[in-house]
Amino acid sequence: MMQSNIRILVVDDELAQMRALCDTLGQRGYQTVGCGSGEEALRLMQAAELEAAARGAAGQRGRADEEGDGDDSGLRFQVLLSDLMMPGLDGIALVQAARAIDPDLACIIMTGEGSIGSAVQAMQVGALDYILKPFRVSAVLPVIARALETRKLRIMNAVLERRLREHAVQLVRINEELQVARQQADRANQAKSAFLSNMSHELRTPLNAILGFSQILASDQLPSSAAQKKQFAGNILQASRHLLRLINDILDLAKVESGALTLESEPVALSQVLQECRTLVDPLARLRGVELRLSVSDSASVTADRVRLKQVLINLLSNAIKYNRDHGTVSVHCTEVDRERLRVSVQDTGAGLNEAQLAAMFQPFNRLGQEAGTQEGTGLGLVMTRHLVEKMGGELGVVSTPGMGSTFWVALPGCLV
Repeated sequence: MMQSNIRILVVDDELAQMRALCDTLGQRGYQTVGCGSGEEALRLMQAAELEAAARGAAGQRGRADEEGDGDDSGLRFQVLLSDLMMPGLDGIALVQAARAIDPDLACIIMTGEGSIGSAVQAMQVGALDYILKPFRVSAVLPVIARALETRKLRIMNAVLERRLREHAVQLVRINEELQVARQQADRANQAKSAFLSNMSHELRTPLNAILGFSQILASDQLPSSAAQKKQFAGNILQASRHLLRLINDILDLAKVESGALTLESEPVALSQVLQECRTLVDPLARLRGVELRLSVSDSASVTADRVRLKQVLINLLSNAIKYNRDHGTVSVHCTEVDRERLRVSVQDTGAGLNEAQLAAMFQPFNRLGQEAGTQEGTGLGLVMTRHLVEKMGGELGVVSTPGMGSTFWVALPGCLV
């Protein structure tokens, strides 16, 4: 006798026939439960479904069904073998109700009618096969086997359809991610092309000045006085210094963007590093008559790379002085963003920035309309500053009102002790 985990629900109002069928199938290794009415069978199925759900057997069922081994829970039925003509809930109504509970249930109708019409009606509501009474066990066993095989195929098809839907969703998501990546790559290439074009222009400008004035000084055919020669030499020196600053800024920016720049994070006292920065920018401030006001507590401390933090603050202070009005003011103060971050703000009394200038603030080589001004610069300072701040786990922002001045702020991990 073969052993099986297949549970068969046998429903027949002729109790003797129902018991005999249960015994015979049981001897063949099937697990059978008999009922004398459709209503009783339906209650049994509902109870089995509720108990299986209460035990959390749904996940086990999915794995077992994919293997085609039935139901691991041991509670649900795999086959319904029901008489067609019964008082109350007949076989066709029972099949409909049973498949509403379990769509994977393999339903077989037993009928003594022998009419094609009843068989067709049974198939229409979901029965897989039918058996004409009276029948021998040798006749019912192949029908049950076919029904179980069909049930297995249904489950496998459902699993495959579900996987196909999941794969389709994944494919759509992957395609969307690829599209986004491609757009980002296109933008990066465009930005790279624009950067190289601007860099070429910015490098050629001082180089042309150096070459032009050098040719005049080296020429015997172009007369020039001693004062003019001195002026030309000064122009060459100024262009050379600008070119050197530009190259250094480009190299530093490339190092940061490539990840080659190593940062050493440590607690840094803000008041101390700001005093060091003040010493370096004081000559420029005195030249413009700009007053520096530092209002930072001695207890304020941030976690950052000390050298790069100093570079960031010097750049912000220098800009605040250079683009300020004569005899203006630069104020530096520190506030708590939350318990884990501090914000250092550098406020000037300059001309301020409009919306278009703010939108182009961090574009390389963009000096926001100051290209023809008297203040020197490469247009890379703020770009470099933002990268450094972000590398240190911080954030750089700006608030500006035309005619009222600008406030650049840096938020970094830190606290007021």
